[in-house]
Amino acid sequence: MPWQILIGISVTFFAVSTLLQRVLLKDHDSDPVAYSIFFQLLIGILIGIFGFFITDMSLPDLKPLIFNLTIGIIFYALANVFIFNSLKRIEASKYSVIFTSRALFTVFASSLLLKESLSLGQFFGAALLLGGILIVTLKDFKIQFNKGELFAFIAAILFGFATTNDRLLLQSFNLYPYVSLSFIIPPILIAIVYPKSIGQMKVFLQKNILIKMIILCVIYSVSALTFFAALQSGSNSSQITTVNLSSVILTVILSAIFLKERDSLVKKILGATLSFAGLVLLTI
Repeated sequence: MPWQILIGISVTFFAVSTLLQRVLLKDHDSDPVAYSIFFQLLIGILIGIFGFFITDMSLPDLKPLIFNLTIGIIFYALANVFIFNSLKRIEASKYSVIFTSRALFTVFASSLLLKESLSLGQFFGAALLLGGILIVTLKDFKIQFNKGELFAFIAAILFGFATTNDRLLLQSFNLYPYVSLSFIIPPILIAIVYPKSIGQMKVFLQKNILIKMIILCVIYSVSALTFFAALQSGSNSSQITTVNLSSVILTVILSAIFLKERDSLVKKILGATLSFAGLVLLTI
């Protein structure tokens, strides 16, 4: 399947999953770290089980890959803690616009490590993307990040570098075992660092919440698998990552419709539009 179709599927499912995550996390009884552990483990297990039925789940020789694997585990563990702490504090629409900045860091890391050079137009696209983020975070003509917005930006930095690392590792891994392990191992590290959060995962085992979590994880699994499949089959990780970020506009629209996130809606739409224009230029 062409990577463009895979990314289209990933974009749609990612936007829907972002809204569902916001719904689950805005409940004050849910701990973001506990959610991060439970959410990732459930996705990793679902993908692993599905993979065993349809494909080869064998692993390559891990010794020459140990450095990149370690970096990936640490980056994704930290990124997910910041992501879910951000979604706990700010609207899904605002989060999605800020989180698009991960494209800048993917482009930077890819240029540095994979020698994927950028044109003048792509640099202009990066500037537009950053401008969209600044519009969303502008308060009374001052650029001011609150804690939730800062967490989203830090997560974007970590995620951007981790994506380039994925591109390197997927040259050696089969898709399903790699994606499964990418979701299972980071939360184990998080649980080791935050052992108290393990006990707080019991809230997600309540029947009404567990059903929502399973639906969310299935949707997110489709988004993740199609994204990694595109990353594996495409020739330019910067281009694939930036196209995938077109989900920002869809997230803003869906958040306004279903989550009633209509405060500063004009700023959000303008910021999302600028970010999308930047993404288009980044892919040329």
